[in-house]
Amino acid sequence: MLESLMMITIILKSTVLYWATALDLLLILTVLFIKFDKKKHAAIAWGQIVGSSLLVLASLVFALVLQLVPQQWILGLMGLIPLSFGLKYLFVGDDDEDELDELLEKRNQKNLFVMVVFLSFASCGADNIALFTPFFMTLHTHILLISIITFMVNIFILGFIGQYLARIPHFHDLLSRYSRWVLAIVYIGLGLMILIETKALSHLIDFIKAIL
Repeated sequence: MLESLMMITIILKSTVLYWATALDLLLILTVLFIKFDKKKHAAIAWGQIVGSSLLVLASLVFALVLQLVPQQWILGLMGLIPLSFGLKYLFVGDDDEDELDELLEKRNQKNLFVMVVFLSFASCGADNIALFTPFFMTLHTHILLISIITFMVNIFILGFIGQYLARIPHFHDLLSRYSRWVLAIVYIGLGLMILIETKALSHLIDFIKAIL
């Protein structure tokens, strides 16, 4: 019973984390599906799948390497990264759409698949790796496997949803308007969760008290 509950919890956590970080990519996909005709939609979808999978793989590699650090609470300080991203979205906002326009201008659109892989990685790479890595580090091996599978399933689902949403009038504007606040809430929540679960927050508080 407890194991089943843990499995459901990690599936939910992984799904929420993925979709929070995928909102930017969903916006990009929506633009691409609108911009290009249906014959090229498969290339867009597969480009997103490959690009997103590479992000997950890179995050997993970083997580495994950083697991060699002996003190878990030190690793937990990486929770400050998603926390800082959340505060950035909350107070500053985001400029991913402007970056997308620049990338579309720079890349050769003849090879659409490669372009989408590049877009998926370049536009979301640093943020996603910084968020996925500390999350993966908090998971035990069998739980980590469930999380990875959950991520991969959601990666495939994202492409289909992107195609569907591209057909909805004004969806692009709606997503642009509210994604900032969703991202801020989830990123701040993730950062705090990592800091608390690894006991890094208590060490951080003790350190601050010591220097005051």
